[in-house]
Amino acid sequence: METFQLGEKVIYPQFGLGTIAEVTEKRVNGTSLSFYRLEFPIKQMEILVPVQRARENGLRKVMTHQEVDDLIDCISSSNQVSKPQQWHRWRKKTLAQLKTGDPLEIGKIYCYLQSLEQKKGLSYTERKILLQVERLLISEIAVAKQVSEQEAQKLITPPKNKPKNNTRARKVAN
Repeated sequence: METFQLGEKVIYPQFGLGTIAEVTEKRVNGTSLSFYRLEFPIKQMEILVPVQRARENGLRKVMTHQEVDDLIDCISSSNQVSKPQQWHRWRKKTLAQLKTGDPLEIGKIYCYLQSLEQKKGLSYTERKILLQVERLLISEIAVAKQVSEQEAQKLITPPKNKPKNNTRARKVAN
């Protein structure tokens, strides 16, 4: 069983980056159990995770430098596959990927939504999911690489496509 230290930055699926604030004891059904109290400053919330089931619940350490590099390579070289034909199946699969807390799975969601945004734009729900996965990735990369969130965002943001016909630039030049 992996243990976490007080003050350690950790990742909890769907909530993202948090800090182990304390280990506390609670009585549940007459049994005394230990819990990690996690604080999520961005969301301004706290949750309790049973110490005995922390790993099973998806609590994990922040990625290493090598894991971040692997993730960035995956994002930058990603070949996109088309979305399943039915919206509800795609959404269900995406939510299941998010629940795993696996940064590579979250990276796949990010890549797909980035490519979809460039091709046709995103629906409201797709945009919400993109913002959620982007926040998860950026906050973890920033801590893992010990860089600002702006620098972390630059590492995963694909270059914008240049407009094919820049008539405004030609008018200014004349």
